[in-house]
Amino acid sequence: MEVSPAESHDGDFLLQPPKHVGNSLSGSVSGPVVQAGMIQNVTVNYRADSDSPPTDRTAATGALGVKVPRTREAVAETLRTRPNIWEYLLYAGELYVGLESLETKRLDYTLGHRINGQVLTGTEAAAYLQASFDELARVSSGVNTWMSRDAQEKAFGLPGVPGTPELIIHIARRLLSTYEALIDWSIDLRSTRPPAKMARLFEIASLYSQDSIEAFHGFVETLTKEVDEASTLLARQDGSTASITVTYTMDIAPEVIKRFNKEYRRVMRKRW
Repeated sequence: MEVSPAESHDGDFLLQPPKHVGNSLSGSVSGPVVQAGMIQNVTVNYRADSDSPPTDRTAATGALGVKVPRTREAVAETLRTRPNIWEYLLYAGELYVGLESLETKRLDYTLGHRINGQVLTGTEAAAYLQASFDELARVSSGVNTWMSRDAQEKAFGLPGVPGTPELIIHIARRLLSTYEALIDWSIDLRSTRPPAKMARLFEIASLYSQDSIEAFHGFVETLTKEVDEASTLLARQDGSTASITVTYTMDIAPEVIKRFNKEYRRVMRKRW
């Protein structure tokens, strides 16, 4: 999304029409960056096959049937005891506990919390909006790094190779920082004080991260549920296959884009 300031021939301030920039990403992430619709689409995959060789990590190691830790103390215990599929229990636990710690901020955001935002002129407001969309692109692109296939293999380990707890925790906390950044981004944008004629444009723009914020909650909830189920299934030791496939999709709601474009056209018709 690009919104650049420009001067008309008579000196009145104008906004350039937004441009959508597509960027094909490699690995397990594909789709455009800050474009109408999807921003990022990333997936966590784990599969324990009954036909896997004995050296595969899918063979039961450590305590069986352990649930995802849901407190900081339980996360530490999982790290200490290393139960079966501990890598995924640790990952889901870090995300679950971290998300809980950010609940107050999420509620503030949900209730329309604002901070003492900057007062901007028309020219400054257009530049600020551009910078905000650039920042949203930067934040969303970070998810590609933390959930890429390469990062997952390094953290969780290849078949037969134990994971690296420090990397698992690091990835989980980076994702949580992305979630927090999405909330901060929205609060900052809706707290900014542009000229009155642009106020509604800023308010609508602040909703661009809304679906991604809500989707992260769903991602953590689904991951926690699937890891619990996989742990229970593997504890049977009856040859059952466990599979964990959870996708986090960062979207910009089509209705929000429609509202932004409509308001953008209205602002374009105003004289400054």
